[in-house]
Amino acid sequence: MASYWWWLIAGVTLILAEFVVPGVFICFFGVGAILTGIAAWLIPGMSFTAALLLFSILSVVFLFTCRRFMPKSFRGVIKVDHSDIENDDVAGAEVVVTEAITPGAPGKVEFRGSQWTARADRALAVGERAKIRCRRNITLYLE
Repeated sequence: MASYWWWLIAGVTLILAEFVVPGVFICFFGVGAILTGIAAWLIPGMSFTAALLLFSILSVVFLFTCRRFMPKSFRGVIKVDHSDIENDDVAGAEVVVTEAITPGAPGKVEFRGSQWTARADRALAVGERAKIRCRRNITLYLE
């Protein structure tokens, strides 16, 4: 016999866990658990196996049907839009060195709030400012 209280508690816990784990997918399992709890309450003789099967089906159905109606900003891992970097000319922009750069070894710079790999023809110390000469893939080449 499936105890409906456990399913309701599990459902509420999963929905609350959504506040801790980004991605907006755990809440669908929470809704599935709550609906399973309601079904177990309405059908007192429901076995645990039947409740588990119902939970699995409801959760997957909610996950795949409701998620498509959610705004893209709520769909999981934060996706960074690099379209402005891909489409504009970064040459001439100023960066700050965050990891020393030597002519033979790349370092890191901060550019538009992100860390980028950078190369230069001369040594650059941490904190020094430099200008971008060009960008090739994800590496910035400095003047």
